[in-house]
Amino acid sequence: AIIFQSISIIVLEIGCVAAVTSDGDLDIDVAQLHSNDAASVANDGCETEIIEDPVQLSIFAHRFMGIAEQMGRTLARTAISVNIKE
Repeated sequence: AIIFQSISIIVLEIGCVAAVTSDGDLDIDVAQLHSNDAASVANDGCETEIIEDPVQLSIFAHRFMGIAEQMGRTLARTAISVNIKE
């Protein structure tokens, strides 16, 4: 699940449970992975391959690129040095 708030976005993994407390905080319970999960650890201690969702990967890649671009514009706008402004 993806939880959108005014100041943040929270992604809950499969098996996690979130609840809003009386103070308005978000309480997240993280469940232990089962042996048949994609990110679980095998009996011999080796990790199995993690399967990524291409749609989520693309969404987060674009979000992170947007954040980096905003940081660059803010740095250029607030910089005192002429070298950084260019």
